[in-house]
Amino acid sequence: MKKLIKSASNGLAIIIVLIMIFNLFACNKESNAETKSLYAQGMEIVQLMSEMTQTEEYVEIYTGDSELMTVIQNIGSGDFSSPKAVYAISIADDDLAAMVGLSNLDNVSEELKNYLLQKAFAVLMTQINGMSGTANLAASSICSVGKTFVNEKATENVIYLYVYENAVPVAVIFTVGENQAVSANGMFIMYDDFTCDSADEIKAFFKYITVDVSEVLPEK
Repeated sequence: MKKLIKSASNGLAIIIVLIMIFNLFACNKESNAETKSLYAQGMEIVQLMSEMTQTEEYVEIYTGDSELMTVIQNIGSGDFSSPKAVYAISIADDDLAAMVGLSNLDNVSEELKNYLLQKAFAVLMTQINGMSGTANLAASSICSVGKTFVNEKATENVIYLYVYENAVPVAVIFTVGENQAVSANGMFIMYDDFTCDSADEIKAFFKYITVDVSEVLPEK
């Protein structure tokens, strides 16, 4: 931590680092607040990600590479204020295990099996981004956001895909742990061939496995 602070080139960079540290300790306090829907939690993540792409000081903490900075600037030029559609994507454990090569888990404990499947689910969208090239993968990683909260209504792992008219899609991966603790991780989807203008298009992309896709409406 001392090395990171010493390497910061200006006071704003130090402030950002301290804010990041504070957020790590503060994220678990949200359980005492009014329960928000997954939709609302995802929207907050998207807005924070959008702000990251437009904050030059934040980006410079992680990279000075001109190509990466250009990719991030292009992402930030999109309009993330209101999605034209949000889709919930869920995958059965057996299908997920087959997809990532974890089918033969008969000799492991149920606890380890669940852990491995949860990890596989969490990195699914990262694997899709990997098909778009290293620059896009790195840019999406720099501007990813994670948070932890409690939601008693969350019962299964699910991906919320926020689709925009004039911006790249954003995937927010919700994984459910013990005592209704939910980990949420948002990332920009940079793979151009990931078609997501309808539930049918999303299902067609995952044509080798069965996925359940449904549109999510914001709560009024």
